[in-house]
Amino acid sequence: MILLAALLLGAQAASAAPPPPDGGATPPPSPVSVTATTSKSEVTVGEAFTLELKAMGPPGTTFSFPGEAATEAFELHARVAGEGAAPSPAPEPGTQLYDAAVYALGEAQIPPVPVRYRLADGTGGEASSKPVSLKVLSLLPKDTQAQKLADVRGPAPVSVGRAFWVALGLAIAVVAALVAWMVRRRRRKQAPPAAAVAELPPDAEALRALDALAAAGFLARGEYRAFYIRLAEVAKRYLERRTGAPVLEMTTSETLAFLRGHPHGGELLPVMRDVAEAADRIKFAKGQGLSQEAERHLAAVRALVPALEARLRPAPPAPPASEGEGKAA
Repeated sequence: MILLAALLLGAQAASAAPPPPDGGATPPPSPVSVTATTSKSEVTVGEAFTLELKAMGPPGTTFSFPGEAATEAFELHARVAGEGAAPSPAPEPGTQLYDAAVYALGEAQIPPVPVRYRLADGTGGEASSKPVSLKVLSLLPKDTQAQKLADVRGPAPVSVGRAFWVALGLAIAVVAALVAWMVRRRRRKQAPPAAAVAELPPDAEALRALDALAAAGFLARGEYRAFYIRLAEVAKRYLERRTGAPVLEMTTSETLAFLRGHPHGGELLPVMRDVAEAADRIKFAKGQGLSQEAERHLAAVRALVPALEARLRPAPPAPPASEGEGKAA
């Protein structure tokens, strides 16, 4: 979501940029065009509608549509064929549907949506749709008098009689007796303190988490995104506990930079880079993970744990020289 929001802001800034100065080279026209249309031109605040993004290009062109985005003014969520209460058929090639909603009154605008493409000859690029304007209506009635809050009926007098005070006194007496009984019972028998649960060592915790991940069945069900999120979290938590650095809060680039500067990070860097790139590709680019590659990444992280433990373990002391060797010397 953060990635698409950044792309939308970049596309909006690019569309508002001033034209090149006189004499500058005019860029060649893009071979790909992107058209954005909405199912409604007037919506109320928060009302759901559909945004259709259609990309057209030369034969053999492939397109990569963004997933979702959310700002204070609007939300976009890519629709997947077969999901939802009423499954929708797969869209035409080069077409992506979004479930959208707008939260700003008056004239609202959906900014240009960027679409990445790759031509048949391998050339890649990016094209954006034009902004889409919408009229957002309020849910309140147009009449200002109807918008005011009004009481359903006037205040009614409340009368308190003798029976009310008798019932209140009995309730207070019952509550007081219950509190006194609980205090005496607690004094007679204090609950034993809960036994402290010993925290597992970092390597044991990581290996147990990897075993649980392998038994969770993500790969058998093709849930590669959930698998890589858990795998990256287990690896980063182990490195954080073992090195004392806030690895869980680091981005991918920050984690790799940290390992480059760590005395024992040379052997860990290729594994973390490979897993991080696969995780980012699955999460943000909607890549299609392969079961064999995922198994290889799981085995690589599993081997990383004892490798780092061996490097951090102090070297055993040298054995003392024997008496015969001392005399020979």
